[in-house]
Amino acid sequence: MEYTNICFAIMPFGKKEVVDDKGERRMVDFDSIYANVFEPAIKEVTLPEGGSLVPRRTDKDFFSGDISQEMFEYLEYSRMALTDITSLNPNVFYELGVRHRARQSGTVIFRQLVAKIPFDINQIKAFPYEYEPEAQVRESKKLITRVLSESLQQNRIDSPVQRALLVQRNERSGIETDLKDAENAIRVGDRLKAIAAYRKAVAADAGNNLLHLRLGLLLKDEGRWPEALEAFNKAIAAAPTYAEAYREKGIAENKLYQKAGKPAGMPDGLAPLRKAVELNPDDYDAHASLGGALKRAGQFREALAAYERAADVSHGHSYPLLNAIKLKAQLDGKLEIDGKRRLLLKRVERSLRAQVASDPPYDPPWSFFDLAEIRLYDGDKDDFLSLAGRGVEHAAHGWQVDTFRESLQLLLDAGVDLPGLREGIEMLREQAAYLQ
Repeated sequence: MEYTNICFAIMPFGKKEVVDDKGERRMVDFDSIYANVFEPAIKEVTLPEGGSLVPRRTDKDFFSGDISQEMFEYLEYSRMALTDITSLNPNVFYELGVRHRARQSGTVIFRQLVAKIPFDINQIKAFPYEYEPEAQVRESKKLITRVLSESLQQNRIDSPVQRALLVQRNERSGIETDLKDAENAIRVGDRLKAIAAYRKAVAADAGNNLLHLRLGLLLKDEGRWPEALEAFNKAIAAAPTYAEAYREKGIAENKLYQKAGKPAGMPDGLAPLRKAVELNPDDYDAHASLGGALKRAGQFREALAAYERAADVSHGHSYPLLNAIKLKAQLDGKLEIDGKRRLLLKRVERSLRAQVASDPPYDPPWSFFDLAEIRLYDGDKDDFLSLAGRGVEHAAHGWQVDTFRESLQLLLDAGVDLPGLREGIEMLREQAAYLQ
């Protein structure tokens, strides 16, 4: 078998029960998804050397012999592997683990929009897809084809197993112990200990762009922006096409620019954010961060376009979606939420409620703030104020609260005065001062 043009589908067979992020159960026909979404999308991928990808799934191959043997050969040798983790199927995760151990690159992960992502792989990008209605199927096929094509062209390491082994092989001064200490500290919420461990790791492996990025992200969470920017610059120096590092550099530069009072000649972060979007057009966070920088620069129309692009790429992530709603209100002088955005808000509200109900809550304080804003638009003043207050309780720094308050201020500036809005903004102003 010629495996250099094969894309092996790692996914459930037949009809399986799926539990979404709200705990609701539904039956999903994965054979239909393979036939109508994955298989045609894979066939549209052109290989860099010419020719096209060929989709394969072991239950669709009528070879004599042991299906397990054929499966292991596909996992070991296939040029690409497309994995659907939607059902949290144990066979799928076993095969994904085998693939990650076998190959450094060529593995992409997809999930249905409301599916859970287990903790052990939540640092790996899982692209969302939908299998109904037909309009969403077309968009999903386009996304799958684009992700596979770009993965083939860039050929980056996407296996956390192989990445860890590479770090181990490059071990200097006990770097593997430092990384383990850092991850254990992160698990218990001790960011200061994690930062110290990552500093030791990057000192031993200064050319590792991923270590510099992870250190920078921890420093960013602590509000130590100059140090974070230095780490992101080192990540870029180690890997000049590292899109995520450009994104984080832009965020840090913009934060420092704002804190310094927007002095002339100081970098405002727009250039690295545009570079991040150029390097990775599917990074919704880069589009959204660019939108935020443009918004703070008063370039509202360009900011709206960036937020809307982020909402499209993410299939309705709450952060760009809510910012697009506020910016449109700012430009129009009134708040109007059309039917499409109402539907997206309802869908994302389910996910946010699951996030804030987790123990501990997922992505605080932003999950609380985003859910609070949705309740504000639904006219539920008490729920809005309660959720905003809980967000403040989970905020580590005053700038997080100020970011939410400044975002809501756009509504007042546009003449939109919803029940509880003024009261909420004032509460956030007072609480942010306590956290400075």
